[in-house]
Amino acid sequence: MKVQKGWSCIVFFLLHMTHVAWTQRFQVVGPSSSVLVHVGEDVTLPASLSPVISAQRFEVRWFRDNFDSPVLLYQNHQIKPERQMQAYNGRAALFTEELQNGNVSLRLQDVRVSDGGLYTCFVDSGLWNDELHITLKVEALGGQPSISIGSTEDQQTRLECKADKWGTTPDMAWGDMNGVDLTSESSVTEQRDNERFLRVSSFIPIKQEFNMFSCLMRSKVPKPDWHSGLTVYIFSPGVSGWSVVFWLSLLLYVAVAALLIFQWRRMRGLKARYESKVYSLPLCYLSKEIEKIKAPGMCSTVSLTSVSVH
Repeated sequence: MKVQKGWSCIVFFLLHMTHVAWTQRFQVVGPSSSVLVHVGEDVTLPASLSPVISAQRFEVRWFRDNFDSPVLLYQNHQIKPERQMQAYNGRAALFTEELQNGNVSLRLQDVRVSDGGLYTCFVDSGLWNDELHITLKVEALGGQPSISIGSTEDQQTRLECKADKWGTTPDMAWGDMNGVDLTSESSVTEQRDNERFLRVSSFIPIKQEFNMFSCLMRSKVPKPDWHSGLTVYIFSPGVSGWSVVFWLSLLLYVAVAALLIFQWRRMRGLKARYESKVYSLPLCYLSKEIEKIKAPGMCSTVSLTSVSVH
């Protein structure tokens, strides 16, 4: 009988544990595509349990490359900041009030370029665990491109268009004053700085003849206000830079002088019309007064031209 009771207890315990394990089976679900954010913004990496069960008693671990160096660790009903990667201190958080609804999403503040990459959300109930992978893409819109002239090792003249602070490689386009697309002739180089920003440079060879070149850099991110930077460079072989500046300045001064002369003549005409109207007003009033005081039946006329106004 004792053996029977012992086996009954073991079977009951196993059935109970199987039931508990089965009822606590879950999946960590999230978006099917990557999450996009711009530098300096806040972002949420969405993750939740399916079916919806409370995660308050579970372990929730967000990490990147190293399981033991988490971006954020929730354990024993509290977040463990001492176990967190230094770079995410004060910037990573959970929606703790939403854990009871199965929401295990990660909130990142003040996103940096270095935050971009693959994130893993690992949830462990003790009897069951599952994980989710999410890619965070961080976009940084670079500065205004600038163009400079240089030469290659074989002394071929070329133009360089460069810009800093890009998160990903932008779309680039070259053109000249005749509307010819020179992009196919260009080459592009990239270099990461200490903050993980991209420094992008594009080169095109040029011929020894007068021309005007434009360089366009535009973000690939599908955003309503796509960022773009356009720079124009005038190439004048055999002509010094001071000469180009002098003639461009002279052209500007001539244009400004012509505009001022035009405005002066326009104002002079307006003044003349104004003075003629001011002079005619007293004559008009005087004519009306004379008409009022004329005796009835009087046939004589008064000529306005004979009246002088002092």
